[in-house]
Amino acid sequence: MLENNGYIGRLSAEIQTLVLNEMTLPDLMTFAETRSENKEGIKEYIAKRRERLFRSFVDNVDDLVALLDRTGTVISGSSALSLVQAEAEAFVARDMDVYTTESFEEIIVMHFKEKEGYIGVRDIMRQNHYDNSSIAKIFKLEKGEKKVDIMVTHWSCALAPIIQFHTTCVMNYITARSLVCLYPRWTTMHEGFVNPRLYVDGNTNLGTVDALMKYVRRGFKISADPWKLGDHDCGDEETGGKKIGYCPHKLRSTIDDEVLCWEFGPMLTLEGTTITCEDLGIMAWCLGGYECRDGDKEETMSVLFVSA
Repeated sequence: MLENNGYIGRLSAEIQTLVLNEMTLPDLMTFAETRSENKEGIKEYIAKRRERLFRSFVDNVDDLVALLDRTGTVISGSSALSLVQAEAEAFVARDMDVYTTESFEEIIVMHFKEKEGYIGVRDIMRQNHYDNSSIAKIFKLEKGEKKVDIMVTHWSCALAPIIQFHTTCVMNYITARSLVCLYPRWTTMHEGFVNPRLYVDGNTNLGTVDALMKYVRRGFKISADPWKLGDHDCGDEETGGKKIGYCPHKLRSTIDDEVLCWEFGPMLTLEGTTITCEDLGIMAWCLGGYECRDGDKEETMSVLFVSA
């Protein structure tokens, strides 16, 4: 798999795979930068992991990727989290969560029903089912033991519900061309910060508690106090210090330096310009909640908006 690339190239393909299976997405991305040969090997490795994941839910992976590309639809939930984790410890995704906008909901639902043979078992039109104000409706589909949930948002960007998830450990998503983790340090350390909007806005119910406990049972340390997940710099207005992305009061975006993004490639290009039909906006957000600095318990507002 990895040839002409130092000592690892002397190992058999099987042993190389075992080594890669112990690496999280940040580890793989770091290793890919060591040599050009390693980069090509890591591209192949991550692409095969995505292919296996998709193939466990659909028969035609290429059609699914093309569908994501032309509609700006994304895959999230346990499916995306499993690709961020090391293969050796990754959860087996038992359903696939698909996020799309109202403009494309019919196209997405019909694709799974007509081309993949899924049948609808339940439609949910309540926005508060997942304690998530950006979800307008949910289509629950099944094909034998395979399950697909199609989440439809009334926002212009399919990423809006993901940023309103109950905890940061599932704020990850797969687009047609990339794998994105919004809080990679916490996520790969099996840690998750509880979204403050759940308790500040009074959105917690038994469904939320069950969702949080699911990840606790999977070995995640879940906390509503960011300091219990490690130190971070809150910044200081007097000295001009800047908050880092792990301060819940930092204004973040889906393209800032804190985001971990792996590009699957290869990209279609025309004279050096990337060609894509992927209609995916840029989201900005601030988790907010109670002030995390010692001695200052003022509450800050949770915000979320499409910035481009």
